[in-house]
Amino acid sequence: MKRFLAILLATSGLSLSIGAQEHTRPRPTVPAARPTPAPTPVDAGGWVHFNSANGRFSVLVPEIPEEKVEATPSDHGSYTTHLFVVRDTKNVYLMAWVDYDPSFNFNRQSELEANRDNFVKGVKATLTSTRSLNIDGYPVIEFTADTADRMFKSRVYIVGRRPYQIVIGYPKGADDPVTVDKFFNSFKVRLN
Repeated sequence: MKRFLAILLATSGLSLSIGAQEHTRPRPTVPAARPTPAPTPVDAGGWVHFNSANGRFSVLVPEIPEEKVEATPSDHGSYTTHLFVVRDTKNVYLMAWVDYDPSFNFNRQSELEANRDNFVKGVKATLTSTRSLNIDGYPVIEFTADTADRMFKSRVYIVGRRPYQIVIGYPKGADDPVTVDKFFNSFKVRLN
């Protein structure tokens, strides 16, 4: 598991690749601002209702996630990736979004597919299924990928000019559709 987490976290900037555009310069890391925590509501199963005001999303997760922020210069203008990670005893939950330079224009479908493909490549997995959805009026790609010992289920959204990605990774053979559905169905993003 530690190897998986190290690989996943080391490749998160590329593999989660909410920033799917190609880049030529290294990514500097910017420390994330940690807001003062407010009381967080907890559901009946002990999961917390995490709300990111800056990210304009909310989600149920086992605990308050850690945040990593990376500002990256590119030929298409700089962009900032925000990554939230939660680990429990067997699963890893990731939520991320990108703010692109306002001058960068992208094709929504291509951006969805690039984020999917970069994630699969980054964790050295094989894409096993993919489908297009429309959730809350937003275009979404949902996909599943696997490695020798892990399964990943993910959704990539485009909301306004922001791509978002959520991922749950779990050991092969430890499928828990209730947990996956709870995590995925609780994710709500808003335009403003």
